[in-house]
Amino acid sequence: MTTYIAYILKFLFRIKWWLIICPVAVALLVYFHMGRQARYYRSTSTIYTGIVSGYNLENGEGSRQDWNIINNAMDNLINIIKSQSTLHNVSLRLYARNMVHGDPDQDNSYIYARNYRSEVAHTPPDVLALIDRDSEEQTLENLLGYEVAEHGNHVYGLFHWTHRYYSYQALSRIEVRRIANSDMLEVSYENDDPGVVYNTLELLNDEFVKQYKELRYGETNNVIKFFEQELVRVGRELREQEDSLRDYSVENLIINYDEQTKHIAILSRDFELRYEETRLNLNSSESLRKKIEAQLEGLQIFRNNAAFIEQLHKIGDLQAQITAAEAFIPDPASGREPVTQPIDVGRLQARMQIETDSLRSITSAIASQQYTKEGISTGSLIQQWLDAVLLSTKSQTEMEVVNEWKKSLDDRYVQYAPVGSTLKRKNRLISFTEQSYLSMLQALNTARLRQKNLQMTSATLKIINPPVLPISAEPTKRKMMVAAAFFGTLIFILGIFILLELLDRTLRDKIRAERITGGKVIGAFPGRGRFGERRFVQQYRQIASRFMGNAVLNYFDPGKRPKVLNILSTEQGDGKSTLAEQLAAHFRETGMKVRSVSWNRDFDAHQKEYLLAGQIGDFVHDAGDEIPLAEADVVIVEYPPLSDSPVSKELLQGAELNIVVAPANRTWKDTDQLLFEKCGQMAGETPTALFLNYAGRDVVQTFTGLLPPFTRLRRLGYQISQFGFTAVK
Repeated sequence: MTTYIAYILKFLFRIKWWLIICPVAVALLVYFHMGRQARYYRSTSTIYTGIVSGYNLENGEGSRQDWNIINNAMDNLINIIKSQSTLHNVSLRLYARNMVHGDPDQDNSYIYARNYRSEVAHTPPDVLALIDRDSEEQTLENLLGYEVAEHGNHVYGLFHWTHRYYSYQALSRIEVRRIANSDMLEVSYENDDPGVVYNTLELLNDEFVKQYKELRYGETNNVIKFFEQELVRVGRELREQEDSLRDYSVENLIINYDEQTKHIAILSRDFELRYEETRLNLNSSESLRKKIEAQLEGLQIFRNNAAFIEQLHKIGDLQAQITAAEAFIPDPASGREPVTQPIDVGRLQARMQIETDSLRSITSAIASQQYTKEGISTGSLIQQWLDAVLLSTKSQTEMEVVNEWKKSLDDRYVQYAPVGSTLKRKNRLISFTEQSYLSMLQALNTARLRQKNLQMTSATLKIINPPVLPISAEPTKRKMMVAAAFFGTLIFILGIFILLELLDRTLRDKIRAERITGGKVIGAFPGRGRFGERRFVQQYRQIASRFMGNAVLNYFDPGKRPKVLNILSTEQGDGKSTLAEQLAAHFRETGMKVRSVSWNRDFDAHQKEYLLAGQIGDFVHDAGDEIPLAEADVVIVEYPPLSDSPVSKELLQGAELNIVVAPANRTWKDTDQLLFEKCGQMAGETPTALFLNYAGRDVVQTFTGLLPPFTRLRRLGYQISQFGFTAVK
């Protein structure tokens, strides 16, 4: 665990300048860039709406509130404030106010002088001519008249381009939020000119109230106007229908149709009774008269007697008048309630009695000399006959009156039959129209109630906290942005290097080499070194060679001679010769007899002797001043690169140690890995280890310990890298 922590610290130390210089540079760029940006000013206004807690005429006090409706109303109000039409009006009014009150030489509460000069400089002359320095209203009216939806129209472009004060893009940054669940709305705006910020909010508070009233009232007023028009129309139809009913009733003599038809039904019933009674009386009187006439002779005298006939006619006329008076038929078609006249009937009956007595006298005078066939005096029969004649006359007269009455009653039925259905239809139509009228009236009253409620709601829109002219700029996010830039760059650089560290296959150090190759690293040899280290390179090599020699000795078998040490590499130029020379020099310093064998001078890697060799003596021969193989303590054999020529397993297994030299500054390719693994497999039980060449000083120190120079600072750093925090020296 400690090894990996140390590796991480070394990794961070290796990229320390990237982690310091890049974040600092980016942070400085952000710092100076934001220092040149304009300062922003913010103003806030609070509006009381009264939508939640205000009195509602439609629901009434104490009624349950519908939060969906309330939230919808609040959302509508917010949308009206931020609507394009509202902001367009604010834009033109703000532009008119700034152009009227702006001062090119001095800042004021409307606009900064530099901003005013910039605005005048970018305004066409024909638009400047529209500015009336004495009246905002006239200027606004001129601008509205000049505005046309064209690409080159300056007034139209103020709102639809990207102007920093008057465009929709700038004004849409106005923030409107509801304060919790209350009636309050908070409106805030931020820009680089305090006067523009203040006047924008002030105009917005005035404009959105107008827009709100226009929208709400316009909708309700249209509804009210519609219902008023419909009410007038339906009322006119109702009056026309009522007048039509009245005229129809007058035309058909209808006062009360139900009572009149009821009276006609009663008259019809009485008529039937009277008709039957009259018919019976007529039949009985005729039968009696005929029977008496059959017994009497000389009745022709009565029929030829003028006085008798005249008197009989008088009695018939009087009887007709009496019957008509008693039957109430003076105007049978009138349909009015009959009116009795008892005085007239009594007078007629008195006259009837007189005329009847007179007729009886005439009849008695005529009949005094008459007898019946049987010789009986006719006086009593004549009286009976006269009574029968009078009764018959009365019955006939009554039958004539009743028949006349029946004809009149039939005519009345003919009249009332169609009148009844027409009256019902007219009454039904009047009733329907009346219901429509009442419905319209109720809808009109509801709309007027809603209008009044809207008036009350609009009246509650009150600016609780009007906007104020900001005099101090808002705190910038400069520090936060600089810190974010610094740490963001730091994380970015660190991420890039971590990614490279994970993906890079350069061996570099012990931990990476062992992780990438899967082998064991037993030492490292320094390269040329960086500036300031080159004067110690020779000393570094001696120390590394000494460490390497001591490390190799641990693999030697004391009872075996000579001890063979194979130096291998996967590619040419990996530094085998240097390592072999340094090891040979170290072993000679200890007094050992060392024989160095190299493929470059001692054998041909492409000859049969080498390719089929089972031991070193098969392809290496003693010659000259070289120490014989049998007398040497250590034989260091440098083989050709494994990528060019193979090494037999007998040679690999016959050595004490196989060292594969790998440059720490070169990429470890897949072919290198295959050759290394094959070498390890062929070596069998003979150890095969890696040796890093061209390594950095810090990598060499992993094996040798602290390398010169031994300054106080380097000693402290090395102690810390070895986690010796509490060590005492």
